[in-house]
Amino acid sequence: MKYSRFELLVLGVGVIAVAGTIAFSLTSRPDGVEVLAQLLLLVALTGAVHWGRSGGLVGAVVAFLIYLLARLPLILASGWTTGTMELVLVHGVTYGFIGIVGGELCGRLKYFFARSSESPSIDECSRVYNQQFMAQLLATALGGFDRYQAPFSVVVLRLAPAVTSELRVRKASSLVRAVANHLRNDVRMIDDVGRLDDGTFVLLLPHTPKPGAAVAAERVRVGVRDIVGAKDDSVTVHILGAAEDTDALRTMLAGVTPRAEEAPAAEQQYS
Repeated sequence: MKYSRFELLVLGVGVIAVAGTIAFSLTSRPDGVEVLAQLLLLVALTGAVHWGRSGGLVGAVVAFLIYLLARLPLILASGWTTGTMELVLVHGVTYGFIGIVGGELCGRLKYFFARSSESPSIDECSRVYNQQFMAQLLATALGGFDRYQAPFSVVVLRLAPAVTSELRVRKASSLVRAVANHLRNDVRMIDDVGRLDDGTFVLLLPHTPKPGAAVAAERVRVGVRDIVGAKDDSVTVHILGAAEDTDALRTMLAGVTPRAEEAPAAEQQYS
C-alpha cells in the first residue's frame, strides 16, 4: 500500500468516526463546545498523518488552544472546578496522543510500506529510501516539473571525510540510523528521505521552492551536526531547486540511476 492511500484511508475513517460521534450525541443536546472538541480531533489527526510527529505536535497544540479558548467563558464564570479541569486535561491528553504518537507511527509506517513492497526500496542500514528508489522519485519529480512546472527542491547532506572515518570506528549503523531518524522526523510526511550508496543523505521536498528548501536544509544540518557531535563545518548541505538547477538535477539523476555509467552526464559533479 502506498502511504498516500493510507493517509486518505485514515483521514476518511477519522471523519466518519467523528461525524458518527457527533450525530449520536445530537440526540441528547450536547454542549456546543464538546461538539467543537470532537471536530478538533481532526486537526491533530491531519497534522499527524500529513506532516508526521512535528506536524502532529503543532496540530495538537492548535486544537488544544482552540478548545481552551472555547472553554474560557465557563472557566471565567465558575473558575477551575474539578469537572472543568478534568475536561481540559482529557482533551489535552487526547490531542497530544493523536498528534505526537500518531505522527510518530505514521512516520514509521511510510517507510514500512516501502520496505514491504516487492521491489527493494529501503536502505537496510538507515531504514530510509535507498539510491534506486530515490532515483525513481527524482525522475518523477523532474517529469512533473517538465510537464506542469511543479516546483520541488533537493537537499544533499554530506558528512566530512573525518566524520565518515570516525563512523567506521564507532557503531556506524546505530549512528547512521539516528541521523536518518532525525531527518525523517524533521521534515514533512510528503518529503522523502533517502541515503545513497556512498552514504550521502538526500531530501526530496515536493512543492518547495529553493528559498524554502534553504530554511529546511539549515535546520536539519544543525540537527545532524548535534547528533554526530562534530564541528559546524563537518556537516554540509547543497540545495538544488527545480527552476534554478534543472541541469544539475538531471546530472544528479544520471549519477544515481543504475545505468549511470552509460550516461556521459554521470561523469560530471552535481555539487
